[in-house]
Amino acid sequence: MKIKTELNSRTVSTRMAIGNGILDELEKKDLAEIRVTDVIHNAGVSRMSFYRYYENLYDALCDYLNIVVTGYMIEGGELSDPGVFMRPEHIEFSLNYFDRYARYFLILNRSGLYTILIDAVNEYMMKNILPQKKLHMYELYAYAGGLLNAFLKWEEDGKKESAHNVALMIYRLFTHTSE
Repeated sequence: MKIKTELNSRTVSTRMAIGNGILDELEKKDLAEIRVTDVIHNAGVSRMSFYRYYENLYDALCDYLNIVVTGYMIEGGELSDPGVFMRPEHIEFSLNYFDRYARYFLILNRSGLYTILIDAVNEYMMKNILPQKKLHMYELYAYAGGLLNAFLKWEEDGKKESAHNVALMIYRLFTHTSE
């Protein structure tokens, strides 16, 4: 897997355009049927730009999520305080932040690419939260998977509940409070 991880605005905008180009194609066909030519046409980038960053479409989809998660960590304060992740206000922030990228999450889920999502969530928790917290790895896996699944269901159902109410439900579940 070849993924460039620079986060300057020029590389990020090109990489996000490539990711969005893949999403455009995934709305019409399976990943195996998508050609790089279609993606670069949709993204408005050159073939050389695509291969500067990626070996294949799968790598580009993973990188798109890496960019999203990096923004999440910066905006959500988890870089400075990893302990915020399980607070109700941070769960609400998480739902609202990832709602900005709902199209990505929903298309990947509908396209049978859920593994990209859950692998990234698990990797994030193991790298960034496990070393900082006194929680067991299985608790973090359960929390991360539960949050991802609740988010996907919330989006699929048209966000009938407020992000605040969903965050409180998740918080109560994982903190064993009945308030």
